[in-house]
Amino acid sequence: MEIDIYTEFNNDLENIWTNFEKNAVMTPFQSYGWLSYWQHTVGGPLLSVQPRIIHLHKKGNTIAILPMGIRRILGLRILEWLGFKQADYMGPLLISNFDKKNYNENTWELIRSNISGVDVIHLRKQFKQTVSFIEGVNFFGSSYQKLKANKILLLDNWDEYFGNIRKKLRSDSQRQRRRLEEIGKVNFNISERAEGNTKIIQSMITQKSRRYRETGLMDMLAVKEYQQFYQGLGVVSFDNMKVHCAALCVGDVMVATHVGIVDKDTFYYLMPANKGGNWKKYSPGRLLLIELINWAMQNKLKFFDFTVGDETYKKDWCNIETDLFDIRKVVTPIGLFYIFALYINLFVKKVSFLQNIVKKYINNFKMNK
Repeated sequence: MEIDIYTEFNNDLENIWTNFEKNAVMTPFQSYGWLSYWQHTVGGPLLSVQPRIIHLHKKGNTIAILPMGIRRILGLRILEWLGFKQADYMGPLLISNFDKKNYNENTWELIRSNISGVDVIHLRKQFKQTVSFIEGVNFFGSSYQKLKANKILLLDNWDEYFGNIRKKLRSDSQRQRRRLEEIGKVNFNISERAEGNTKIIQSMITQKSRRYRETGLMDMLAVKEYQQFYQGLGVVSFDNMKVHCAALCVGDVMVATHVGIVDKDTFYYLMPANKGGNWKKYSPGRLLLIELINWAMQNKLKFFDFTVGDETYKKDWCNIETDLFDIRKVVTPIGLFYIFALYINLFVKKVSFLQNIVKKYINNFKMNK
């Protein structure tokens, strides 16, 4: 087994990576186009991520590409997958017939010897196959967190699929559609041009930012680099996937928007948003979701992927649930502080009383700023 470490995105790496993509086991979030764009707009400028992209090959054949990077937080050096918040699935690109015979037990030792200066490894949102690939890592102190991802195995017939959705949900959705039609003409619009993409994306950013503020969450889209990432999706082109921008309009008003990806046989539901305010009572986000699922069926896609998260509403639409894993492994004693901070954060999220206190503090801080 041979190993090469790349510390930047360059032409040599692009040739290896894009050729490997043709038959590799991966998602669009591991593509060269997506991650190089992310590194250029967010990873480098905002997070100061130092790429450590690992190319494993044997007898001239690529076995795996591990798109990793080192990110610093308060002096801690964290080795993680590239993509951060903009990669809904993470992990390596693996050869299609991958099994443990493709690499030996010393592979991770070889990787460790080529990547120095790391305090903790935090590998997020991975499929089980990735966990199997990295289980040979042997550092002191480790923890695992199981997450959920949901998707729909699409049928050929919309009426058959929608007929199996809860009756109350179907009836309410149809009623809300009729109520909107009393206000104005309802249109489901998909943009096919950069100008339309830009308009929908900007509306999505405005709507999503409002929702973040209303719920007391950090407004990610108020950060310049994140804004630039999503705004750029309207004009950037990727080799093997397409950015999909759609809106539900009542007259000239975009009451709901969505920015996602179509890759091979899968629609990825990524950034839904709605106008809120008086429009909220009409459930415009749900009505747009219905249109998107129907569109995916009409275009003969196989899956509609809601990606990571076990939000309750997904259970109404999905028929496949997949386990994902977060893995954290301590490399140096200082890495224990990072693991401890993660547990504190998880505890706060699970305890609603503490969560409300945190939200109240954030809102008060914003008002007094």
